[in-house]
Amino acid sequence: MPYNSKEWERVKHRDNILVGIKKHIKYNTKFMFEINIKSLRKRKFKTYSEHKNILQTVLADYAEFKADIKKGYFIDAKTFEELFKRMLLIKSVSQQWEQLQRSTFKNHIAQHIGYKNIKDIRVYDIDNVMIKVRAKAPATRKSIMDIIKNVMKYAKEEKLIKALPFETRHNIKVNALQQKTLVTNSQDKFIRIHQAIINTFKDNPIICTLFLFGLYGRRKTEILKMKWEQIDFINNQYIIPAIHSKIKTDFVFSLPQEISLSLKQIHGNKRGLIFKNKHTNKEYTNIHKYIKLIRYKSGWNSFTFHSMRNLLSSNLHARGVSASYISSVLGHTNPNTIKQYLTMERTQPIIEQEINKTLYGVENYKDK
Repeated sequence: MPYNSKEWERVKHRDNILVGIKKHIKYNTKFMFEINIKSLRKRKFKTYSEHKNILQTVLADYAEFKADIKKGYFIDAKTFEELFKRMLLIKSVSQQWEQLQRSTFKNHIAQHIGYKNIKDIRVYDIDNVMIKVRAKAPATRKSIMDIIKNVMKYAKEEKLIKALPFETRHNIKVNALQQKTLVTNSQDKFIRIHQAIINTFKDNPIICTLFLFGLYGRRKTEILKMKWEQIDFINNQYIIPAIHSKIKTDFVFSLPQEISLSLKQIHGNKRGLIFKNKHTNKEYTNIHKYIKLIRYKSGWNSFTFHSMRNLLSSNLHARGVSASYISSVLGHTNPNTIKQYLTMERTQPIIEQEINKTLYGVENYKDK
């Protein structure tokens, strides 16, 4: 509300002038609170319903407002968009992640609450955003809500707001199958892709192992940055550290026998990066030519590296594996899954058995 000093008058209570409280000359139920602290002047305008004890309510609200200002709340007035941009600078995971965040904000959030002062955003405003995107996929709606929650939590940490305006209905859960695009004829395609990997790269164990990791559910960035120190041949497990994980969480996975044998075929010093370009001795930055070979050998022209995660989840789903197991092997952080499976060590052997049944009709790779 714009402030014009001529429209406001001081308030008397028991023959005393109240400091910091003024009342509108025309409207007896409109009050203004004013606090001067640390060379800053903060004002708050509030309209009350007419009742006989209105002044007692005003005094109580003023006392609360003053206490909040002294604690550091509401010192700065920021819009949701300003806080969103600030949060990106602090929390940036990768350029790809940042681009996705900006795109989601621009397309689904900005026009609804982006311009609003962060302290004025209520449950109703968040409900309005979710109503506008109710036709979107569950994963998209979850991404939108995650941004809103992260920005509001950041605002609370900065003492711009006191409470988070969320309800239980704003918790959107997405299981592994909802996050993946189901592939038709998944068992047949899984076998074809596996054969293409094994046959095409039988003399190139580095590339063969790289794609086998992908077929068992790992993301490309996780694999390309993988180091020998992450592999534990003795306990048959490997770790994806938080720094290389998309969701910034350490994950421990069981090491499938097939991948273990393939890793052992890689010659050279077993230190540092596993998947190094033999010409540059550095991390691979482009594996598209190998993807094209798999497309040709498998006959799946739209195959991409990420297709293998969709293919794995589709095949496991077709074999009757529960969504919780699929979610865990893909490295998702569904709270229900994490509660049930504290590490992937307990889950992966079941997944490996199902993969071996798909490929060879047996539970163990060594029995094929």
